Amino acid sequence: MARREVVTGQKYQPTDSSAVWEVRELVKDAEGIVHARMIKVGDPTALKMISASALKDARLYKLLPGVEEAV
Repeated sequence: MARREVVTGQKYQPTDSSAVWEVRELVKDAEGIVHARMIKVGDPTALKMISASALKDARLYKLLPGVEEAV
């Protein structure tokens, strides 16, 4: 089964919360690991950075409909 890609504009919801977070930027760290800079929908002052692999884990985050993934 193919793993979905994380792209700018996607919205995710943690499985243990009702908060919704939007991917604003994708960055690679010094070891080449991709992370998503995210803002909380409804509160753009709330920021966090999550690894793309964590966002792809359905046990941790749910991808909300709206933005198509990269082909």
